Amino acid sequence: MALKFIDYGLSQYSVALLDMQIAREGVVSGGDEYVFMTEHEAMYSSGRSFMGEDFLKTPHYPVYYPNRGGRVTVHSEGQIVVYPIINLAKRGMSISDYVKALEDWMIEILKMFQVDAHTSERGIGAWVGDAKIGFIGVQIRGGVSSHGLCLNVSNDLAMFECIIPCGIPGLSVTSLSEVAGRSIAMADVKAAFIQAVPIGLMYPHHPVARPSE
Repeated sequence: MALKFIDYGLSQYSVALLDMQIAREGVVSGGDEYVFMTEHEAMYSSGRSFMGEDFLKTPHYPVYYPNRGGRVTVHSEGQIVVYPIINLAKRGMSISDYVKALEDWMIEILKMFQVDAHTSERGIGAWVGDAKIGFIGVQIRGGVSSHGLCLNVSNDLAMFECIIPCGIPGLSVTSLSEVAGRSIAMADVKAAFIQAVPIGLMYPHHPVARPSE
């Protein structure tokens, strides 16, 4: 059973959450697995570890409190959000295995755009130098994943000035377009995510064929 990628375009967060929950219930029942790719209308997402002091200023956009891991982050147009709705139990993946796969996925995507990214002891996600570019906040229930990752592509980074991103004081945030020094099309980033999906997220008996270099 191959993963089905769904391109949502620009979506309202509440609608995406509802569709994600419906998809998750289908996976629990043995149905198809999905990877939703979207950009959300401007908002702030505060995970289960959220603390009130994570907001430095009164936000001018809606704040949502989904039941995912992590603290507060930004979602807005120009940032790709990827929600894998998959059965980790069938893959024999632990939560730490899954988080590492998501980190590696973003790092590989950035490499495809000639950007050298890495992990950091400061927190999970993808980093370029001392700046964070990719974020992870997942929920695992009954061995099935929801929520996922987001990668800054060409979004307005000023929204991060309202918060302490991921609860890390003094954290610098960057985007793919900023570090690449050129405009990056969202369509190209979505295509890269589909091309570079980690083998571990696919069923072991359905490996992904990699294009020859």
